[in-house]
This record gives sequence, structure tokens and C-alpha cells, in this order.
Amino acid sequence: MAITSISKEVLPCQESRAKGLNSQLALAYETAYGLTPASPKGYNVPINQSKITISQNQIASTTIRGRRDQVQPTIGNTDVSGSIVVPIDQIGAGFWLRAMFGNPTTTGSGDPYTHVFKVTKSQPSLVLEQQYPDIPAYEMFNGCKVNKFSFTYGGDTELTATIDILGAKRTIGAAPFASPLTALSLLKFSNFQGTIEEGGSQLALVTEASLNADFGLDGNTYTIGGNGYRTDLPEGILQVSGSIKALFKDTVLLNKAINNTESSLKFKFINAAHSLQFFMEEVIFQQTSPGIESEKGIYINLPFKAFYDSGTGGSALVTTLVKGYASYATV
Repeated sequence: MAITSISKEVLPCQESRAKGLNSQLALAYETAYGLTPASPKGYNVPINQSKITISQNQIASTTIRGRRDQVQPTIGNTDVSGSIVVPIDQIGAGFWLRAMFGNPTTTGSGDPYTHVFKVTKSQPSLVLEQQYPDIPAYEMFNGCKVNKFSFTYGGDTELTATIDILGAKRTIGAAPFASPLTALSLLKFSNFQGTIEEGGSQLALVTEASLNADFGLDGNTYTIGGNGYRTDLPEGILQVSGSIKALFKDTVLLNKAINNTESSLKFKFINAAHSLQFFMEEVIFQQTSPGIESEKGIYINLPFKAFYDSGTGGSALVTTLVKGYASYATV
């Protein structure tokens, strides 16, 4: 009997696929809004997630031409926006703080240096590039600014912050806008390194605290001849708010809320000689009720708003980063 040979099926080679573990986010500061610098200095910033996206309106046509088929839609304005989740760390935090407040005031001649960030009249714009080297593809966003910044600490989770971005335009390239990138050392803060002070005294009963900064960017800046991009991102009034959750053991904080008593809050993370501090010198708590939810211990949640009236710090929010990194003003 003749033996029939069986040919083996040749499978096509598996093509590369973008993987998150090989991807990264590159950051550089623009010298002119919406334009990549001629000689950019790019940084590989640590992230947990980067979800900057672009969307563009498709405008349905109502033109009548004697048939039921619709005319091709036209394209409208583009929206570059999204969120980035970053670890709250000792070095990378300074790059995002500069994006929010501009150049800090820096003192010190060696480790540790003290960088103080305060509210300014304008914010720097950024080049942010989501890099997918497996393909390769490089998704560059120009004219980006920080619109919101928030974090919550306490509990038993990783300490991260969320940064909401608005931008102008996107470009897809086959090569990075800056190479090589400067890598940043990752030195994280953690929840157990956090403290909280109210009115100058440390609180031992707080289980959770949150901070939200809304920079009030005007994203509706589409102009004639601007190709559907935001031609600017002017800053608005900075609004600083948050909340603290505490064991309900007395009415001290509750009475401050009831009486609209001005206080202060200081959120701080400390690792030996290095620290990151968010100081709100003028704060008002919002009235709430603890309520009775179960047979277990009762907590009280107290939202707050920070403001500037006559504080010596000259800013509703003063952020101080003490670290061995020498300067954020020249990056």
C-alpha cells in the first residue's frame, strides 16, 4: 500500500503586538504652545496608566440631493484629553508639579534640596508621547496642560495620583520625538509615610484624606483657521478642595465646620530627610453629619475648601518637595 505523505501546515509568523510592559510615557516642556522644541529634552516618567486619547466630531450632513443616501459627513473639532495615573514619588512628582505651577523656588547646595511650588499666573505646556516600541509607533500629543490633580491616601493600597490632561493635537510617528530619554529614578512614598496636620497639630484619628486641585483650563479655544485644534489653553481660577475621614470620637472638627471656623491642613509624606508636603494655610470645613450606618464604629467625613485671603504663604496651596534632585527649573 502506498504511503501518502502528509504535508505540515506552515503557520505564519506571529506578528509583534504592543505590550504595556514595554510601553512608556515621555515628557518634555514646550517653549511655545503646541510646538515641539527643536532640541527637546525628553524624560521617561514613571506611570501606572496613561490614557490620553483624541476624539473628533463627525458632523452629519442635512444636504438634500434627491435620494435617501446621506451625504458624506464632515469632520469637526478634535479633543485631546485623558488621565494619567502616577506613583507619588520623590523625583517624578517634581516634573508634574512644575507642569502645574511653573518653576519652583529652590534652595540648598546639596542633598537635600528644597523646591517650593506656588500658584502662578500661567502653566507650562507639555509634549507627552505614549510610546509603543513593539510595533513601533509613537503617539505624540502637543499643547498639553494639567487640568486637574488629585490623590487619596490612607488605607492599604498603593499611593498614586491622577492627573487629568487637556491638549491640542496628536501626531503618530515611527520614531520618538526625543532620543534617548532621560530615565528617572523611582523612589516611591507610601501610605504609612503619610501624616496630616490640622491647625498646626497632628491628627491621629484620620483614616483617609483626599486632595483635589482644579486648574480651570478653558478648553473651548477653537479658532477659525486652527484646523480644529485648541489654539491655546488659558488658565482659570485654581480651586482646591478635598475631604478627611476620621473616627468620630469628639466634636472638635464638626464644631469647626458648624461655626465656619478657618483652619489649616498639611498633608505630608516623609522618608528620612526627604519629603513631599501639601500645605493649605486657609481652609474651611463643610458641615456634614456622621450618621449611623451600622452597629460598628462611626466615622465622620468632612469636605473642605482651601482659599487664599491673607495667608503668609501667598498661595491657596503651597507644595514643598525636599529631595536630592538639584533643579526642576532647567529641565
